Amino acid sequence: MKEATIAERFNKLESKRTAKLERSRYCASLSVPSLLPPSGWTEESQLPQPFSSVTARGVTAMASRMLSALLPLNDMPFFKFEMNTGMEPDEDIRVYLEALSYQVYNKLSSKNLRETLYQVLQHLIVVGDILLIMEDDFSYRLIRLDQFVVRRDVNGDAKEIIHLDFVANDNDSEYVDAFYNDSTEFNRTGYETIYCRCWHDEDAGVWKCRKEDSDGNLIMEGEWKVSPYVCLRWSGVAGENYGRSHCEDLIGDIRSLEAFTEGLIYGTAASSSFWVGIDPAGITEIDDIHDAHKGAFVPARQQDVFTISPAATMTPQLQATQSGVENMRREIGQAFLLNSASIPEGDRVTATAVRAIGQELENVLGGAFSSIARNLMKPLVSRAVYLMLDNQEIDPRMEAEFTEDGELTVEIVTGLQALSRDSDLQKLMQMGEMVRNLPEPAIANFRWESYGRALISSLGFNPDNWVKSEEQIMQEQQAMQQEQMAMQQQMQAQAGVQEMMQQAAAQDIQQNGGAGINQLMGQMDQGSPMPEGADEIPPEIAAMMGGR
Repeated sequence: MKEATIAERFNKLESKRTAKLERSRYCASLSVPSLLPPSGWTEESQLPQPFSSVTARGVTAMASRMLSALLPLNDMPFFKFEMNTGMEPDEDIRVYLEALSYQVYNKLSSKNLRETLYQVLQHLIVVGDILLIMEDDFSYRLIRLDQFVVRRDVNGDAKEIIHLDFVANDNDSEYVDAFYNDSTEFNRTGYETIYCRCWHDEDAGVWKCRKEDSDGNLIMEGEWKVSPYVCLRWSGVAGENYGRSHCEDLIGDIRSLEAFTEGLIYGTAASSSFWVGIDPAGITEIDDIHDAHKGAFVPARQQDVFTISPAATMTPQLQATQSGVENMRREIGQAFLLNSASIPEGDRVTATAVRAIGQELENVLGGAFSSIARNLMKPLVSRAVYLMLDNQEIDPRMEAEFTEDGELTVEIVTGLQALSRDSDLQKLMQMGEMVRNLPEPAIANFRWESYGRALISSLGFNPDNWVKSEEQIMQEQQAMQQEQMAMQQQMQAQAGVQEMMQQAAAQDIQQNGGAGINQLMGQMDQGSPMPEGADEIPPEIAAMMGGR
């Protein structure tokens, strides 16, 4: 850095951001002005009020939809830990990594993660750039585009970030009046401006930070192994330090809708105006009409009184303007994935056509959405793991596994595939119908466990709570086989006893003429109880069976 202070460095980089800042402020003025207020705006000032709210509703709907895809509401982690080699880990390791992912996720979402991510998505859609800071206590805060500058390398990775921090002044300070009278562009009333510079030291492999006041006095300096800064942009352009927003890509339609809506509002107001005219050559006096109450009798002639209104002559212009407004609303609504604008009009509109249109619109945003999911969620997980290791909330022996040379990596499992969860569910249902019509050998080769997991995941539930694992299935099969074997052994034993009794009876007939059998039958016919301790089988037959 050639500049003497961070403030001078900030001013130099800020001069290269002027055109981008003006474009972003114009986009915000036509959609959600509070995201990036005009230059010199204060809390006492009035924000611009656009004539159309379709863009603002589109930004809200799109940000909510993307948030549901990035951070589902089913309390399941949006990431998982996998092996760098791509191989499946052992069952014990898989269970441990799954439990570790839930532990890290609960820590990540313990503070204001969801509401902060919603604001991040709004800024990206409207402004195109935002700086997210993850504090050591797992809280999050945002830095607006007009309060930070960034320098990127040829790959688009941030190498230097300078942002403004505002520290509230002490009410007992003797300089409080001077601070409250300070109204420069980069100062806030009642706060002291701190310049924070963070840059990546490639030789040491760390992020270094330095904080100074506006005069260049050192406040703090240090370094991080994992940076708490996440500098995001909607879509990057090669060679540019800042991104382009979704609204900037649609600025032509948004500007046209604003102009059409403004004309329609003023035209409708003008067409609703009217005046009462009096024929100056008639016998009716103006004072008689003007001073009379409603329903009173006045000396007038009907042809002398008439109404003057531009509504009749303005009707064609209003109809054309209304048609333009409806067309622009439909185009912008589809670009922001509004369901009401995506449904075509007509008597023969099928659900398949609606789903096809929605899927087509989602695929258009696939590139930007995948980039946001990767550049936003993965740094948060890496930072959370580092903080938990530093706080000894994770086994310190795992620290080496999360480095570049380690065996573990973070994979984001929510994102583009979760954006169209409804369409995935329909596809899975169609697959099930197709598999049912296949021949039995083909059905036997179908992986029903994977199908069940995908189906339950598309509904937003945890498949582990509903689908049995392979170990559980094998244990149940082994238990069933053992039970069947026990039943077979019991049946074989009963059959052997019956065969032995038949052989013993045949031998009794040959040797004793059936005396033992007659004695047994007699006892059974009389129904007399057998003496306690006596055998149910006559001694002669029992002796024969025992002899065998």
